[in-house]
Amino acid sequence: MKKYGLQLRVQPQQKKQPTKPPIPTPLGFNDDDDDDNVERDILRQAHKNKTHKDVEEQHKKALEEDPSAFDYDGVYDKMKEKQIRPVEQDRQDRKPRYIKALMDKAKQREREHEISYERKVAKERSKDEHLYADKDKFVTSAYKKKLAEQAKWMEEERLREMREEKEDVTKKTDLSDFYFNLAKNVAFGAGEADSRKPEKQPEEVSVQSPGEVPPTATDTSLGSPGPGKGQEDENAQNLSPKGKSDQSYAKPISDATSEDQAPNEPSASDQPRPDHHKRSEDAVAAAKARFLARKKPKPSSI
Repeated sequence: MKKYGLQLRVQPQQKKQPTKPPIPTPLGFNDDDDDDNVERDILRQAHKNKTHKDVEEQHKKALEEDPSAFDYDGVYDKMKEKQIRPVEQDRQDRKPRYIKALMDKAKQREREHEISYERKVAKERSKDEHLYADKDKFVTSAYKKKLAEQAKWMEEERLREMREEKEDVTKKTDLSDFYFNLAKNVAFGAGEADSRKPEKQPEEVSVQSPGEVPPTATDTSLGSPGPGKGQEDENAQNLSPKGKSDQSYAKPISDATSEDQAPNEPSASDQPRPDHHKRSEDAVAAAKARFLARKKPKPSSI
């Protein structure tokens, strides 16, 4: 039958030839093979022993260098601990967001309820006090402690309410608190101002010039027109108890009186010195000599 179209060549199927079993060797020809196997086993065992010996030596050497070289369990535990610790910390840090505030509010309401109940009981007891006026009253230490805690809590609540009322922004009438807090703001340099301590200024020592007169001395000199020399010495001695200070004060007083007597005389410091112009001329000449020395050409070295 003729076929049309693309025709692929089909390889002829090869028939599988039956495999023949190996020919058994005769019994007398296997003796050499047994000897070879024994020698091979001996060599293998010797090589194995040598390898074990080398491994043991390396193991001992590693332990001598680092005792924890083969502590695989400890290293594994440390690795797992490093992986588990952040997870535990994350669990600890993730606290409920609003539960704490709700619990605090519940405690506050419970205390308020206890205080209102105690007040109610006290009012009822006050109505029946006239019936039990002649009988003794006993209060336990636990009840006293409870009352003290309630009083302390009420005082803290009162202070807190006063603080909140004081800091309430809606009740402010001016911006004084705003500017006061602004002055404490670190962003505007409040921390720097606190850290800068005022430096200790050196004590000013009043050095009096010979022409100056201390205030007490001037008062005394002005108060008595035309004092005598003995009276000036007495005033100077009264001003300072020590001898040195007496001399320092007595000298300005006498100078002040002399200035009052002769105010028109020029002082020695105001008069021009005779050697003033001479010194200026010498300085000009020295400067001129230095200028000429700089301008002078240097000798060329050959």
